[in-house]
Amino acid sequence: MTIYQPSKAFFGFIIALSTFSICIFVSKVANANFSAKPHVIFIFADDLGWDDISFHGSPQIPTPNLDALASSGIMLNNYYGERICTPSRAALMTGKYPIRLGLQYSVIKPCQPKAVPLEEVMMPQYFKELGYATHMVGKWHLGNHKKEYTPIKRGFDSFFGYYNGLIDYYDYTFLVKELYGIDLQNGTEVVRDVRGQYATDLFTEKAKNIIENHDTTKPLFLYLSHLAVHSGNSYMYVQAPPELVNRFKYIKNESRRTFVGVVAALDISVGEIFKALHEKDMLSNSIIVFSSDNGGESLPKYGGYSTNYPLRGKKMQEWEGGIRIPAFIWSPLLHLQEPRVSMQLMHLTDWLPTLYSAAGGNVENLGDIDGQSLWEALLTNSSSPRQEILHNIDPVSNISAIRVGDLKLVAGNIESGSGTFYGKELLEDMQKPESMDEWVFRNGSIVKDLLMDMGLFLPTTPDTWRRNTEVQCNGDPETANECDPSQAPCLYDIAVDPCEINNIADQHPQDVDLMLRRIKNYTEQAAEAQNQEIDLHGDPRCHGFAFVPWLDEEHLSNCPFQ
Repeated sequence: MTIYQPSKAFFGFIIALSTFSICIFVSKVANANFSAKPHVIFIFADDLGWDDISFHGSPQIPTPNLDALASSGIMLNNYYGERICTPSRAALMTGKYPIRLGLQYSVIKPCQPKAVPLEEVMMPQYFKELGYATHMVGKWHLGNHKKEYTPIKRGFDSFFGYYNGLIDYYDYTFLVKELYGIDLQNGTEVVRDVRGQYATDLFTEKAKNIIENHDTTKPLFLYLSHLAVHSGNSYMYVQAPPELVNRFKYIKNESRRTFVGVVAALDISVGEIFKALHEKDMLSNSIIVFSSDNGGESLPKYGGYSTNYPLRGKKMQEWEGGIRIPAFIWSPLLHLQEPRVSMQLMHLTDWLPTLYSAAGGNVENLGDIDGQSLWEALLTNSSSPRQEILHNIDPVSNISAIRVGDLKLVAGNIESGSGTFYGKELLEDMQKPESMDEWVFRNGSIVKDLLMDMGLFLPTTPDTWRRNTEVQCNGDPETANECDPSQAPCLYDIAVDPCEINNIADQHPQDVDLMLRRIKNYTEQAAEAQNQEIDLHGDPRCHGFAFVPWLDEEHLSNCPFQ
């Protein structure tokens, strides 16, 4: 059985608002040109853990804007990314598993001449073919050794953000070992004259400017790829505005308290983006997606103060805590009348065909991709067309994982231990308030207020929807049946054992053999992992202390720091 399949008995029909406000919105919707292509806003969080938001029941981190939007849309509770940044972003942009791209191992590190291959067509290029204006703000992390690999050359009309995996939240520099420099770009030009504004606020401001200046006769594709909640530079991992950190004095761990401030800034950003769309009168024909790229980082030595508990594992691992990620989709086009917690199986590769289909595109034009369109399934609340996910095959680290139906197999080496339940200590045994809804919304929510004005705020029955988003373990994680995949494959029934407590490999040898054969089949289709060598010609000291496309002719030089 599925432990947390949503039940309609919990909900009922719940639009209990004034007739006047409902009529206003219905009138606006009726007059909207729904033959027009919808605006698509994709908000990508970085390293946000499963239990770092209150719409999964966290009693530590209130996220009122995210909660209001998630509970008035479709919360995706059976949704997966990759274990780390670059593979997740490559999967999103191309609709292909990272093994197809040679990006199945690690991230793109500074001064590595790696990238999504140029023969791959990316999401903004497909949307441009449909007549969209395409804009990107924030983190790229898909290659920048030449300009032709950067966002402005891969389908985006504009780009304001950074190339590498992280930057300082206030000065936008990146420090790794001996490499140090500015990583902030406007189009293809380094930005050197902006300092001191908190990165989440800066990127929100840029995204709002795009919305405010958009010609609404043309559909908009906006990709807002936040730095939050990733760690900053190694000399200061976690950074948040003091006024936000001070809201959470009840959290004893100072670093976790600052991390919660990072999440709060992200939540405020979502509210500001939603408000900007409302003021531009774009909401009635918009699709908003919110997703993390991978699970949270829980180890302080890596700058992590996130928690995925009670899911097992963390970022960089193929356990559920590393790849099962918070996400939702919101749109009036979904015609929801009650909160929905979806257990439809979905993967990051599915967004390209799903959103392309919603925009009126023919998914056959996308060619041979791994993603599948869930747009019809989301509209009708029918079964997902996806029945299998290749979580990864990494020949360098010797780790592979696959899910077929409800069964998941993990084999090989997993970084930082065989399967620890990280992050519980960060929760400090905090008790849930009597009413989570009252606690989350006690200081207000821009999104909730606007949704109520439009007659689209759904959850009027307190807390029942929220309970359906929480993972229920089949047993106690503290007494888990430990399985070391480096010794033998581990098999779990994720539908009944989402916390990966009970290894059932010995009871299902035929399923193990079948899934190992599937992995072998995928291995035969995989591209070779791209070169991991660092090219010191990209050292920022060679380029005015900035990260640039160093192999372009204008930047070629003999670097004295090799």
